[in-house]
Amino acid sequence: MAFKVLSPLQVEQFTELGYTQLEGAFPRAQALAAQHFLWEQVSMRGPRPDDRDTWTQPMVHIKEAYSDPVFQACATERLAEAIEDLVGPGRWATRGRPSGWGWWPVNFALGADRPWDVPAGGWHWDGQHFRHYVDAPNQGLLLLCLFSEIRPHGGGTVVAEGSHRVVADFLHRHPEGLELGDAIHGCNHSHPWLAELTGAGASRSGDTSPAPAGPRVERFMENTYVDSAGNRLRVAETGGNPGDVLLCHPFLYHAASQNHLGVPRFMCNRTTPLRERMNLARNDPRDHSPLEESIRRALRPMD
Repeated sequence: MAFKVLSPLQVEQFTELGYTQLEGAFPRAQALAAQHFLWEQVSMRGPRPDDRDTWTQPMVHIKEAYSDPVFQACATERLAEAIEDLVGPGRWATRGRPSGWGWWPVNFALGADRPWDVPAGGWHWDGQHFRHYVDAPNQGLLLLCLFSEIRPHGGGTVVAEGSHRVVADFLHRHPEGLELGDAIHGCNHSHPWLAELTGAGASRSGDTSPAPAGPRVERFMENTYVDSAGNRLRVAETGGNPGDVLLCHPFLYHAASQNHLGVPRFMCNRTTPLRERMNLARNDPRDHSPLEESIRRALRPMD
């Protein structure tokens, strides 16, 4: 399968780690124009861009999806082609259709009152609105769209690299399908690394005390865990510039992180639903999209 925007290295990163970053998916100037629009919405909720004394809320949730022209201009051909590089040409159901951009968890200073750490809570993959199967078409990709500069410890989403493989195997073993909450709960408890990362192991033992900061950073970010299936798992902090988009696997575990920089973080999540269920057994293997191939690799027995 030929790729129009992404390099083979980016596609391989998506397949192996569960995400890749598309720099300049839409113009920086357009991203900042959208950020200006969002500041107007935030100002209605208290914080004003020209008065840091009003930034008293660690997080401002704008539970709206906007389809104003300033956002539609962010739906560039470059971004669309990159999406179809991963899901397959012609397989994105809503390509070219106007759609909303949102919701907006504007992170001002979440967790700034304590040392930066790998979060113990909030780990999930997305999709509350549908039943989860290994080949479900509802999500397509998860897009993390950046509208502000996000630097280390500045509130960037943290991702569990390689976790998409664990989820694929888990869902494959539940062909009846699962609702999202049940799926995440079951997956957390089925895998030792995820159990430790998410606190599921502690909940089983009755220990609710928080883990110390140093060991969690060392355990999950500085070291790679290789499980019995050969999956390589590690937590990574994401970031980037206005106009960048992280193209993420729909099964990728991710969570909010602390913002120690005092710079508001503007971003939103989007989905790219597919026209039909993924086909993990195409007649010609070359017709498998990278999204399908990533799942096929997760289900393939170790050599």
